[in-house]
Amino acid sequence: MIIAYLRGKNRNVSISYQQEYLIAYALRKGIAIDFTEIDDNPFSTILEERKTLLDLIHTIKEGDQILVYDLWVLSKKVGELTKIFDCILKNNVSIIVSKQDIIINSKTPLQTIIGLLSTQREHNLQSQEKVMGRPKGSFSKSKFDPYKSKILEMLEQNISVSEIAKKLNVSRSSLKDYINSRSLKEIVDSKNIPQITHAHNNQSISSLSLSKECDLKNKIQQKDS
Repeated sequence: MIIAYLRGKNRNVSISYQQEYLIAYALRKGIAIDFTEIDDNPFSTILEERKTLLDLIHTIKEGDQILVYDLWVLSKKVGELTKIFDCILKNNVSIIVSKQDIIINSKTPLQTIIGLLSTQREHNLQSQEKVMGRPKGSFSKSKFDPYKSKILEMLEQNISVSEIAKKLNVSRSSLKDYINSRSLKEIVDSKNIPQITHAHNNQSISSLSLSKECDLKNKIQQKDS
């Protein structure tokens, strides 16, 4: 199974752009994306609290591939990337980093992985500039955040922005700005990625089950108990 993993909360590389890039990459490589996951947690969220990613790690099985636009989609923190690599590679799962056209798996030379982590560390140092008192590319809180799930649900039902604004009793223009800034329509549209790529490839979706143990799996079990 190939899972496309997209990351929100980034003004510089939107979900829509990631989606288009991954579709083009998949078609160019002749592969089919079976499933799409969107991680919309703020970049400040620690790894152990990122439910979308932890759930994915909990369900991947041997031979699965996780397709991402760039390494920061998984995490910008080198320490967290090390934990993710350890957990994923122990289960013989591959990470496809489409921007660099690199596949990371148990056979990847250690020097290559170290090089990728070093590059991410350098990017982190370069992006420590602050913009208006908060990290570059981040979002401030919005009064619409508590309604986000409801807004997404209505967008999935093809309800217009005007109708949603009426139902929530809010300004249409403010709501539209929120939807655009959070790429909510792109989140809804991303569900079409598997259909688009499968139209060019005849691959079936396999069942999911976790294989080997890893520290992040244990974190999930502790949360569930």
